[in-house]
Amino acid sequence: MKAVKRILLAVLIVFVLAVVAFGITAAVLCIKNPNPDRPSEIDNHTGFVQTYGRNFYDGNGKLLQFKGVNLGNWFVQEPWMTVSEIGDFDTGVYTDVRGLAAMKQNPNLTDEQIDELRKLYIDTYIQEGDFKNIADLGLNCVRINFTYMNLTTDGRTLRENAFDKLDWALDMCEKYGLYAILDLHGAVGSQNMDNHSGTDADWDLYPNEEHRAWTIELWKAVAQRYKDRTVVAAYDLLNEPRSAPGKYAGKEQFDFYDELYNAVRAVDANHVIIMECFTFPTHGVSEKEYNWENVAYSYHIYNQTPLPQSVCLYFYKALHNLKGYDVPIIVGEWSCWGKAEDWQASMDFFDDLGWSYCSWTYKTNNTNYGGFMPDYMVDWGIYELSQPMIDLSTATYEEIAQAYSALGTENAKTATAYDVYKQRFGK
Repeated sequence: MKAVKRILLAVLIVFVLAVVAFGITAAVLCIKNPNPDRPSEIDNHTGFVQTYGRNFYDGNGKLLQFKGVNLGNWFVQEPWMTVSEIGDFDTGVYTDVRGLAAMKQNPNLTDEQIDELRKLYIDTYIQEGDFKNIADLGLNCVRINFTYMNLTTDGRTLRENAFDKLDWALDMCEKYGLYAILDLHGAVGSQNMDNHSGTDADWDLYPNEEHRAWTIELWKAVAQRYKDRTVVAAYDLLNEPRSAPGKYAGKEQFDFYDELYNAVRAVDANHVIIMECFTFPTHGVSEKEYNWENVAYSYHIYNQTPLPQSVCLYFYKALHNLKGYDVPIIVGEWSCWGKAEDWQASMDFFDDLGWSYCSWTYKTNNTNYGGFMPDYMVDWGIYELSQPMIDLSTATYEEIAQAYSALGTENAKTATAYDVYKQRFGK
């Protein structure tokens, strides 16, 4: 009996020591600042944004932290934040692929009118004044989200005017002193099977050799087009990649990132390349495994738990410290919705670590939130529209044109993020 007690006592002591060791380790990971060394200047006079250690530097070698916003729902519409819907067509859930198909079967629309309406949406949703608004709020960056559908007719054939609107957006960034991050939100075949990739019907990028090849060619075309544009801060190669539908990223995605990296580098040696650890830092792979240079990693931080925002942030910090990435971090998407104190606390946290950030998103249409989002997820945009939905499968050209023409920011109300940014950075 005494021997059994000694064994049980020894097991208990080991268990207690293990718990204590785990607690100390977790505390250190939560407390440790992963980026304490931030030289204010380096020898970089390339004109291009560059990485050095765990920080970004501008083209003159000055320390740079991106504080920006996404231009979501512009080039790619999402069903919960757009004005477009498709009624009973197909699954009834809007995606860009399904929306185009619904318009093509609409007897009220010709192919020419469909092209006109799609152009009207793009031209109306984001205008020159929006870039000025962003700059006036004191932000310095926009993350421009696009898909293969914006640039190609079929995934492999570039449109005749493929780059016109992106060219214009970069011109606006230059005019108003903003950097641009070019983000491929939807690759050919979809890298995640989420509606924000343009389709929720396919997860057919990685398994499909043709789709991978076309996506590589698309990035080569983008890099060739913008290799000399210093206003472009970085190429974000794939938004929120998944290792399988509903699963997070991992090595499979980073192996394909390596293919994309090498294809871009063959054309463009200057621009920063961003890879996404979706959704937690532990879903990334060490940059040393691939011998990459001038790269950054991205996290997307949305606290969808009942826990305080601070717990969420320190959880990300602990996992980041655990992985020990030696690259800059940009929080490519994040939001605290209508909680002003969480917005401020999050930016304080990012600033302390030297992490860059771009909130989601500049402008939304909030009419359809209830169909997709919990009640507390309001105020997704800096600006919020409340326009009625329009059924692309049955409406007339005039009705759709009227709906799209009402999407200018002058018809939107400011939301929580506007007030926070105005107070924190506003001119």
